[in-house]
Amino acid sequence: MTVGPRYTSEGLTTAEVNERLAAGLVNTNTTTTSRSFVDILRGNLFNLFNGIVGACFLLVLIVGDWEDSLFGWALVFNLLIGVIQEFTAKRTLDRLAILNQPLARVRRDGVESEIPREFVVMDDLLIIRAGDQILADGVVLESHGLDVDESMLTGESEPVTKTEDTTAMSGCGVVAGSGTIRVNAVGADTYSSRITAEARRFSLVSSDLRNSLARLIRWVSWALIPLILIAVNGQVNALGGWGELAGDEWRTVVVRSVSSIVAMVPQGLVLITSIAFALAAVKLARRRVLVQELFAVEGLARVDVLCCDKTGTLTGGEIRFDALREISPSPVGTQSATVVLGLFAHDDNANATATALRRPFPLIPVPVDSRVPFSSERKWSSVSIAGPNTQTWVLGAPEFVLNSSQEHARARSEAIA
Repeated sequence: MTVGPRYTSEGLTTAEVNERLAAGLVNTNTTTTSRSFVDILRGNLFNLFNGIVGACFLLVLIVGDWEDSLFGWALVFNLLIGVIQEFTAKRTLDRLAILNQPLARVRRDGVESEIPREFVVMDDLLIIRAGDQILADGVVLESHGLDVDESMLTGESEPVTKTEDTTAMSGCGVVAGSGTIRVNAVGADTYSSRITAEARRFSLVSSDLRNSLARLIRWVSWALIPLILIAVNGQVNALGGWGELAGDEWRTVVVRSVSSIVAMVPQGLVLITSIAFALAAVKLARRRVLVQELFAVEGLARVDVLCCDKTGTLTGGEIRFDALREISPSPVGTQSATVVLGLFAHDDNANATATALRRPFPLIPVPVDSRVPFSSERKWSSVSIAGPNTQTWVLGAPEFVLNSSQEHARARSEAIA
């Protein structure tokens, strides 16, 4: 099997596709870097606080009555708060995906067809048009005014013009034009998959509060060693001495000793801290902020100023049609503005602005002589309507369309011609 720069305009043959499918060179990604439930449970369960309180809890359950072990519910609640919150964050991260378009348009054996994105293979020819999402990394082989939105990957809010032999990354959206891409990376090797894996990766938050609590528990643990001996000895002597215990009196010694020991452990402080962080995580979740770990709330609380770049990346960036206000009626013998806007809106290579016009302006079939697709460099597109008197309509940014300089006028004439 040959994998590499071999290229024909017909695309891969069926035999070549089957070879790549058999070799696993497909656009699937099963890699997960978020923690498993076992890892989350282990991280919240095995610590010094749980070890001390848990041992006392089990000891009282074994030798005493369950009423004497109510202190252990602080441990249970603290454990549940941490596990539930982090497992909820894990499920959200597992659903995190940059690619959301289910079908890919490919050319194989000279025929264009739509297939599930998971079945795109190495060296496939992807046919992309305005409104499509690029579903695998590749090299641009053909470009017809191809402009790509890379804001989700690079933070660049302005569309990037792609010419032949340039790289196109998966996860980008096509805002104008069309083109053909030869796939050179699929699955976990694509740029968008690496970004997703980085976002899912768990790293332990550095928390002063957690470190202080751990240090406090550590000091208490060292202090408990002599205090345990003193407490046990005191309880034994209260019941008559080491040689005088009879019947179930040793159970009473255990329960009373554990009560004395547990009282020295700051259970309430640990539980209240977890509850406060959990409530903060819930409040942040309502504002669409994902908290992977409870103690991350502390880090956010210490932030005074948050500086953000590329607002087009952080916001939705969607365009909505408001109203059509005609400065003057269309000239006699020409199509109405609503018909022309419908032609712009329903063009296969319509950009985001023209696409926003599709709902208010339905397509009314009229003979079209030629089109000039939108380009981020020109900032306009045009359509020429065939007829006795050819009509050319231009849609774009006013500062470019209405610019009367010779340079802009010549560029418009050359593009329309």
